[in-house]
Amino acid sequence: MLDSIDRATEDLRNRLESTTAPTAAIDHGLADVAARLSAVERLQRIESVSRWISHAVLKTQPLVSVIIPTVDRTRLLRRALESVLAQRYGHFEVVVVADGGHEGTKAVVDDLGDSRIRWSRIPKRGVAATRNAALELARGQIITYLDDDNMMDREWLYSVVWAFEQRPDVDVLYGAVVVDDPLRINGESPGEVPQTFLQPWQREPILETDMGTMAHRDGLAEARFDEGLSYHADGDLLVRLTADRDPLVLPVVACYYTTDDPNRVTVTGWTEADRERSTRMALDHAQSG
Repeated sequence: MLDSIDRATEDLRNRLESTTAPTAAIDHGLADVAARLSAVERLQRIESVSRWISHAVLKTQPLVSVIIPTVDRTRLLRRALESVLAQRYGHFEVVVVADGGHEGTKAVVDDLGDSRIRWSRIPKRGVAATRNAALELARGQIITYLDDDNMMDREWLYSVVWAFEQRPDVDVLYGAVVVDDPLRINGESPGEVPQTFLQPWQREPILETDMGTMAHRDGLAEARFDEGLSYHADGDLLVRLTADRDPLVLPVVACYYTTDDPNRVTVTGWTEADRERSTRMALDHAQSG
């Protein structure tokens, strides 16, 4: 009798296992389809909102500060600055701060000859300190960011001003980014075509974001980078700025991200100490919010 029960139990177990595997595969496939549909929906929203803003008329003309940390990469800095100078919205200033290095970046600024661009230099201290130095010099009512190896979409500043006009209750927003090669950014062999990414808002301990997609109003108490983080200070800033109120996810392209440029200001290497520090701080901010 016990042998019969054991055999029946074993047979039932085998049947369950044989049906679980296909079910798991179906669930995985459905999750993949859902993710793809969500991505398509975000792309459609980017198209619709961008078309609307292209015809929108602004009611105000606030000064917008564009923060650009740089190092000795004159060709890239020129490309980044030219993308800002080509903006549809013209009432801006660009605060370029060099993280040490030579004065080649100043020569780029001087050569462009636009009074809206200001240049400064600090001793080599890393990207967080460089951005903080630029923030101290910024005079705009709205703060935006751009890394020297990336390019700003022509409509971005106009879109930011429009969004803050529409949502006076919002202090922070972020938009979409076009990445030149998603394979390279993940450390894989390059060869992928450019793709557009718009991250849905999730309050996570470590949020993957890019500084060029973010904008916020001036005067925010938390609008300062943690110089104790050697990497990912941008995600940390976003988490702190949104501790009390979620950001606006603005479905327009903010910038174009390049993955193959050398000599970045950011210190590469997301250390375990950085991870623990950022995770702890983000959790504290989320709980306090």
